[in-house]
Amino acid sequence: MSHFTIEMLSDQCGVTTPNLRAWQRHGLLKPTRASNGKRYYDYSHLLRIQLILKWLNEGVPITELARLLKGEHATLNSQWELYQEQLLSALENPRTDKLRALLRRYGRELPAGALLDKVICPLRLWLREGANATQMTRRARFDTQLVEYAAFVLQGLRKRPADTLVMIPLNMEEPLAIWLEAIRFSGEGFRIDLLAHPVAQPDLDEFQAEHYLLWSDAPLTPLQQVLYQQWQNEGRPLFTAGVGFSAPTPAEAPVSEAQADMSDAG
Repeated sequence: MSHFTIEMLSDQCGVTTPNLRAWQRHGLLKPTRASNGKRYYDYSHLLRIQLILKWLNEGVPITELARLLKGEHATLNSQWELYQEQLLSALENPRTDKLRALLRRYGRELPAGALLDKVICPLRLWLREGANATQMTRRARFDTQLVEYAAFVLQGLRKRPADTLVMIPLNMEEPLAIWLEAIRFSGEGFRIDLLAHPVAQPDLDEFQAEHYLLWSDAPLTPLQQVLYQQWQNEGRPLFTAGVGFSAPTPAEAPVSEAQADMSDAG
């Protein structure tokens, strides 16, 4: 049977090592000990993590998961609104310590995608409603803490060897977007670097990285389509994200000779 370290298990399951350690502390995941005392994981742990992720993504409180996994009765009501209310309550406090601590705690306990889609993004949408000074101030404070949290997560990813992923926004109307995307990718097993501001026509040779993630929340310009096609033809290891890449790709929208000449001239 295959044996995994906690780093290998993290890569296999798409969750962070802090997630796995938090689940261990809650008694959800128990590593096996070898005769030399070292802890390891096997295929049964992969199945257990799939079950943990299923329940967490449905909003089951982490405190109830141990009972569920034992086949006991547990509270199954979704807890997403409770998480949001706790963050909002922390925002009402003039000090940022509680908000900072909650974000880090939820980041340990919840998969990154669930934290973003079920907790952070809905709360940001609610904070966007209204233009009074209090609401706007809380939105700015929350976004600032999210950038700080994302930087904290990225710093943690640099503690173990892994391929580097550079995240490059081509078009970005939402200043926080690339930071939120970095949080989402934190469980994918990369060391992540990012550009905090958009670069419409980046020079990928300026980066030493094994992978690139191109972000755009607006349709690519004709020149960007040419560049994207050129990078694909060169075999660049690219990921894409953002609604801008839902627009027709260069393969679907032919590039004119003039645009191609513009690319060659560059």
